[in-house]
Amino acid sequence: MANGFHTGLAEKWLESFGTDKTRGLTAGEAHRRLTTHGENRITAKTKRSKLDLLAEQFKNLLVLLLVAASVLSFLLGSVNDGAVLMAIVVINALVGFFQDWKSENIAARLGSLVTESAIAVRDGQRIEVPVVSLVPGDVIYLQEGEGVPADCRLISATTVMANEMALTGESVSSEKSHTFSSDDDALPLPDRRNMLYFGTALVRGECTALVCATGDKTELGKIAVSSENMTRELSPLQKELNTLGGKITRFALTLAVLLFAVQLLRDEPLKTALIFAVSIAAAMVPEGLPAQISMGLSLGVARLARKNGVVKRLSSVEALGAATVIASDKTGTITRNEMTITAAYFEDKNYRITGTGYNPGGEIFDESGKVMNVDSLGEAKILFLAGFLSSTGTVNPPDEFHSEYYALGDPTEAAFATLLMKAGFVSSEISAAYPRLQLFPFDSVRKRVSIVREHNGKNIVFVKGSIESLLPLCTYRRVAGADTPMTDALREELLAVSRAYSAQALRVIALAYRDLAPGEKVTEESAESNLIFSGFVTMIDPPRDEVKDAVKAAREAGLRLMMITGDHHATARSIANAIGMAGHDKTPLPVVNSDELHAMNAQELGSTLSAPAVVFSRVSPDEKLRIIEALQARGDVVAVTGDGVNDTLSLKRADIGVAMGHGGSKVAQEAASLILLDNSFATIVAAVREGRTIFRNLQNNVVATLSSNFTELLCVLAGFALLPFGLPPIILPVQILLVDLVGEMLPLLMLTYDPASPGIMREAPRKKGALLDKRKLVHVGATGLVRGVLSTLVFIAVFRRHTGEAAAWETGLAATFATIVTTQFVGIFFLRARGALPGREFFSNPYLFLGIALSLGAMLALIYVPFFNTYLHTNPLTRADWQIIGLGLAVFCAFSVLYGLIRSFLAKKTPNQK
Repeated sequence: MANGFHTGLAEKWLESFGTDKTRGLTAGEAHRRLTTHGENRITAKTKRSKLDLLAEQFKNLLVLLLVAASVLSFLLGSVNDGAVLMAIVVINALVGFFQDWKSENIAARLGSLVTESAIAVRDGQRIEVPVVSLVPGDVIYLQEGEGVPADCRLISATTVMANEMALTGESVSSEKSHTFSSDDDALPLPDRRNMLYFGTALVRGECTALVCATGDKTELGKIAVSSENMTRELSPLQKELNTLGGKITRFALTLAVLLFAVQLLRDEPLKTALIFAVSIAAAMVPEGLPAQISMGLSLGVARLARKNGVVKRLSSVEALGAATVIASDKTGTITRNEMTITAAYFEDKNYRITGTGYNPGGEIFDESGKVMNVDSLGEAKILFLAGFLSSTGTVNPPDEFHSEYYALGDPTEAAFATLLMKAGFVSSEISAAYPRLQLFPFDSVRKRVSIVREHNGKNIVFVKGSIESLLPLCTYRRVAGADTPMTDALREELLAVSRAYSAQALRVIALAYRDLAPGEKVTEESAESNLIFSGFVTMIDPPRDEVKDAVKAAREAGLRLMMITGDHHATARSIANAIGMAGHDKTPLPVVNSDELHAMNAQELGSTLSAPAVVFSRVSPDEKLRIIEALQARGDVVAVTGDGVNDTLSLKRADIGVAMGHGGSKVAQEAASLILLDNSFATIVAAVREGRTIFRNLQNNVVATLSSNFTELLCVLAGFALLPFGLPPIILPVQILLVDLVGEMLPLLMLTYDPASPGIMREAPRKKGALLDKRKLVHVGATGLVRGVLSTLVFIAVFRRHTGEAAAWETGLAATFATIVTTQFVGIFFLRARGALPGREFFSNPYLFLGIALSLGAMLALIYVPFFNTYLHTNPLTRADWQIIGLGLAVFCAFSVLYGLIRSFLAKKTPNQK
């Protein structure tokens, strides 16, 4: 993000842009440049059309296989089969389409950050111009509270501070100075103190600045352009389903072509041979699987919504379960993004202050642990009053637009309003009792701010700043109600105490005051002299209360943690240690700053990223993106959190982009796959748990579906093999569809309601290709083979029993249908078993019983309702027929018990395989 505008003197850039700092550009020159450079707006790139989004839904090989089977069915005259298959395809495509459509419009959101007009100097006059008309070389004037309309180099500035959180992600306002200069072209953006950036805002002071970049050339514009040109990676599940679809496609087509050729060699009619080949293809295509997966993910979306997670991409739900790394921003994600005063020092006494953020619900404790308030603070009251009375920020209670206390003005200033309320004061009463008379604002040279106030006819100056700048100005110190002289030894003692706090990455802010003589006219210099030192406070943007437990849970789940922040090295390390990122071992926590990261080659960065936890400090958006891409190059599945515009690139590149819903930028929310309404890091861990549960349930769904497809394939092949013996086909394509869509759809959908297993968050992240590992494939083969053999035997027995009857074949087909469906019900319960046999989990999912009951009812209707008998080639079964089916079911139950015992035994011998 180096453009060099921060280097050298401002005069260099005024000359480069051909601008006079007092007269600005001429109107004609501004118009010419507007034609050359274009309007000062971030241009939204051409978005994908609805047609493109819809087309993307058909990139899944399983879906394409369904489309092919549907088309073939129509061509061969099987209109009913083709219509059902096409309906499945359309429903699945529409679900994915509507989810993906929501994630568009990123660049359009950036326009909301632009102020509508700006004050520019044209032809020597200050005039108001539309922001879109600003051009490189314009001289503009900005005041406190205004948004920055372009990237600018300061020409002159008075006590300017800018809130750059939207770009850097850091909540502490940045001090700006027109006198700052650097020759480092690659200086990190937060350190460029002579620059103002589009999308940020002035929170203090006023300035004149030179417009250096507009529109897409601004730092924010570069992010927008990069974001628009970035493509998302497929989720782990999508990749595995595509792999599965490819294997099924190749196998089904190969087998269909082979059997089609055999049929022709047997002198079967061309149409008959084609129908047989299509039936084979249909048997091998899991018709209901795409819809089941979409519905299963949709149920996961609904469950996460109840846990304050809004999912924008269906695949993100499952992808969270595959995450191996959580790469988190610090400010607003791990921390509260609210400056909090944690301690106060007065008269050699330390006061501990509880509570976080701007909520005044904390308490003040003295060294003995006694709770202090306005009645018991005694002389220490002056410390709390001095902090508030030397500040300009305020804190407001919740209202119709805010659910919590919120700050107005600089976050650091507002923290003193919260401290005052914790001490038991009413801020409005104090403000009324001490009206402000004069303000000497903060600047980088003095490093302090002074406010003169009137109280009971007496004027008092209250001063706040760094302890190093304030102590030399203090000639007295308040002790036991009296002003005692300040000595150099005492100053060194106070500095030593403050350094102990600073070593903990706490900001130390000193406070002082003095009474002004009656009628005394003060200047900045005279006001800040002969002060009485009242003490100091420490503050920090604290970690969220729930983050430490969430980090522990994430580590137990085998997740690696990365903190990526634009904040300082010491602050990042302190927060990381506070939330337990380093764990309980003795391994030092790696903390890598921007310079160190820049010096690393790909191999060195990859080695650093292999650590269980790493902190990156002072990084730019481009560097953050490099870290994410390096993690993905290692094969990691990366969940990235963030809430600022600076996070947009990484959120979109990540496997799972997680944005904050409260206080997060709209741009980040649009780029993300998941939005956390409560901004809680703990919700991310809960989402990982949900994702793992969804994957486990979908894995069971896939295994159960493929088991039935294998069973159906065996029945088709068995029917083909038995034709020479005078037996008709054992199953027809329409029965295959009935099994997949009527007999199995509801139970398998309800399978997604299975709760998480107790130890799911103590397992390591799953490996690639885990959807169908060797054990799952063995399960599919073994159960499918037994069910196929049993279904064939049941058909033969029922058909032979009804030989001579007009509907003997249809009765046999109904028996095949009933056997496949009922053995699937049994197979589902054994598949869910955590041990050799179904245990407590048998009753853990009442929805599964409901799905089975409804499917059982539908199966009986298809067998016994005459209307269905006519069109679906079924016939009512007798009690004796059901006894034959029941015998087959009993055999399958016995096999499932034996298989479960063998599976459990092997799992104990090789516990690393799941």
